[in-house]
Amino acid sequence: MVKYLFFKGCTIPAKLPNIESIALEVLPELGIELVEVDQFSCCPDPIQIQGANQYFWLATAARNLAIAEEKGVNIMTLCNGCLNTLSIANHKLNNNPQLMAAVNNVLAAIGKEYKGTVKIKHFLQVIKDDIGFDNLKNKVARPLTGLKIAGHPGCHLLCPDEIIGFDEPTDPIYYDKFIEALGGTAIDYLTKTNCCGVSLALAGDKNASNKAVRDKIVDVKESGAVAISTGCPFCFIQYDMGQITASREYPELKERKIPVLFAVELLALALGKNFDEIGYNTHKIKTELKI
Repeated sequence: MVKYLFFKGCTIPAKLPNIESIALEVLPELGIELVEVDQFSCCPDPIQIQGANQYFWLATAARNLAIAEEKGVNIMTLCNGCLNTLSIANHKLNNNPQLMAAVNNVLAAIGKEYKGTVKIKHFLQVIKDDIGFDNLKNKVARPLTGLKIAGHPGCHLLCPDEIIGFDEPTDPIYYDKFIEALGGTAIDYLTKTNCCGVSLALAGDKNASNKAVRDKIVDVKESGAVAISTGCPFCFIQYDMGQITASREYPELKERKIPVLFAVELLALALGKNFDEIGYNTHKIKTELKI
């Protein structure tokens, strides 16, 4: 077993609780022990909060890292945004002693100090680095045969590559390897590395956000995929609920609906769960998928 503190973030417990419960249920089957901690706060958000106040963003992230350091266990998250924030904050603090001292001066007010010893991984990094795709394949109880899936790694899992270190950001392959290890067919498509557009929505440009969704859905449909899969809750919501929003501006999307499956949902299906058990009924976009 490999042990990690389970950093749930904000979005998954609040908006996608089925993802949290599935992870706690199925990841131990792969040999991943998740330790739940109730002291963690928001990571915080790598787009809005970092853009508004870099120092507050760093200090909040450092508090989360200090909690993990006190427990002597590294962090695993299901959220690309949490991975990005905690990894970049960790990198900045470890490579700037003056910044580390300044942030620790803030943390001292709550009796905490961060020394820089924690590692942070996304669930997919744990699969890749600790479990291995061959071992994952051996755990599969029901291969996802017949599912042609367009993998969407998401920006914050890929960049900055020199800090995150998961995959080649311009030509990623490991999400496809994850899909294939589960018995599915990974579909290559032109817009694989395109941003989902959620940052545009957060910045107030709804039209640009809708176009990002439209471009992805059209490309995925034309590629022959029957579903999109992502390991990012923001991307998941953007492509699930976002299809409904974008279809108001792009009516052709109403005839091009394509469901989105979170990475952990795919894993659970391959380990023998059915669609009801993974919470597929809670998705906004649902089409019949057969395995």
